[in-house]
Amino acid sequence: MIAIIDYGEMAIAFILAMVLFATSTSKPIFTVALFVIGVLVLTVSEYAVHRFFLHNLTPIRHRLHHASPDEAVLTVFWQIWACFALVYLIAGGAVLAGVLVAYTWYLFVHHCAHHNHDYLPVGLLQHHQAHHRFAKRNYGVSTTLWDHVFRTMLR
Repeated sequence: MIAIIDYGEMAIAFILAMVLFATSTSKPIFTVALFVIGVLVLTVSEYAVHRFFLHNLTPIRHRLHHASPDEAVLTVFWQIWACFALVYLIAGGAVLAGVLVAYTWYLFVHHCAHHNHDYLPVGLLQHHQAHHRFAKRNYGVSTTLWDHVFRTMLR
């Protein structure tokens, strides 16, 4: 059931991203730049939410995920999609396309880290597993970039 939910959301997000990217009315170079900005926005947001919100403002609830990492995390589904609607209204379709592609990658990485290790790059798997062992490091899920930038990478 978890795989159906996760892969279903991945498919919807990716298809929507492709439609938004393909229908962008900006010049191609601007569309690509806005797309990349969307990817960066999602990945830094993922890092910040995980580090500051989940580990500091709602630590008890997030500790449940650390204690039972293989259970489905469905409690923030509608909030994430409400944020996507807000991104669309503020920044437009090309930025949201980048956000959605990055979100698809996040969902894939997080699902595989807990349910199907074989499809995940070894470095990301080890990064995520280390976070579950040492919760004060390795906050990035879909990328290690922001852990390097903000020096929270477990050495």
